[in-house]
Amino acid sequence: MVTWNGSIYLVWVDDQLRTRIAKKTPDGTVTTNVIFDETDPDPFHNEASVGIDRDGYIHVVGNMHNSPYGRPHSDNPYYQHPWQYKVSNRPEDISAFTFVGGDPDRTIPGTWITYPFFARDRKGVLYIAFRHRVRFGTGWSPGIMAGAVARYDADTRRWQMLGGTDYEHGVKTLIWNPGGVSAYQGYKVRVFFDRWNRMHVGWDVYTTRENRGGSGATHVLYAWSEDGGRSFRKADGQPHAKLPITVASGDVVFRSDAGALYNLTHVGVLPDGQPATSFMSDGAKLSRWRPGDGWSDAREFPASFPARFVTDDRGVITAVANGSFHRSFDGGKTWRRYAADTGSTNACIFDYLYLAQTGQLRYQAQSGGVVRVYTATFEPVLEKGETRTHWDHRWVYHRHGQKTNILPDLWTLPQPNGR
Repeated sequence: MVTWNGSIYLVWVDDQLRTRIAKKTPDGTVTTNVIFDETDPDPFHNEASVGIDRDGYIHVVGNMHNSPYGRPHSDNPYYQHPWQYKVSNRPEDISAFTFVGGDPDRTIPGTWITYPFFARDRKGVLYIAFRHRVRFGTGWSPGIMAGAVARYDADTRRWQMLGGTDYEHGVKTLIWNPGGVSAYQGYKVRVFFDRWNRMHVGWDVYTTRENRGGSGATHVLYAWSEDGGRSFRKADGQPHAKLPITVASGDVVFRSDAGALYNLTHVGVLPDGQPATSFMSDGAKLSRWRPGDGWSDAREFPASFPARFVTDDRGVITAVANGSFHRSFDGGKTWRRYAADTGSTNACIFDYLYLAQTGQLRYQAQSGGVVRVYTATFEPVLEKGETRTHWDHRWVYHRHGQKTNILPDLWTLPQPNGR
């Protein structure tokens, strides 16, 4: 989900396994279109991501798990290409899209693609993070997977892979490690841009051979860039002289030799401008970086699986729990709880572009076969210095189905309990 010029764009998979897009304009008009007529029945890997470039063109990717290798046998002509990727023919218009996954000049670099995630910086530059394969001919062996971030040039309409080639496989990428659970690496790379337009990147790595069913990462790592990904640094400012980043060369936030980490991290920036990273171990954990101290001991914070949080330009943290948001105004030292419809916390997704532009939280919640989009404002009240939450937008869809209703209603939820 992404908001641009007042319009909300949402992508989802309907009950006929079609990847679709909807647009809601400021006057409430809703239009829809089909992006892909065929989508794999694999809810853990068929998710889509939508991004909007500087000129307003809409980019949609999705339906990829080790693509093209992981595609079913089909006469679908798109499935021969690594990237299932379309771009709108006109800015801010979802009526017509062109498949560019087969265009060598316009497609995104990489092959065996999984977990794509669009992000846009404060200057309108579009990025995408994903997992890809960098080594062939050695079977399912450690070190064949890598994590990547690519940057889009709206003038040339071309993508550029970030990172380097200074490792044994020589394929340009940002993140790599020689070990792993056989060949497996989650590499669900997350990218966040702060108010200074610095890029913050978080990811996890498997360094053991023991297979724990996709939930056995051993290390959480972090890097940042102040020049659009042309170079990367550790949290203390030390530059990465060689790329890609490995566990040996990287900024390790947390380590679990037992392999007890879920393969997804989140990253944000606190009121003092320093980064924070979350992950799931034996509960949701948050680690903050401090000059002179480095990364703090991982502390539990009030989030449910998968420890999802976001920070705004003031450094206020909003964490997602079952049926509530928890917000911290002091870098995670204290928290307040707000009752809210979060749906399944694994499917509660923030609109990062809208948050950057307005300071307001917009998110999608999914549960019970319905996807709902909310805009939340947290307004101060006079009594006891507490706050009250107002929900000023509700957009309801059946999951994998047609639109059921649009409710422009206003709800006032109970005051937080102060925890």
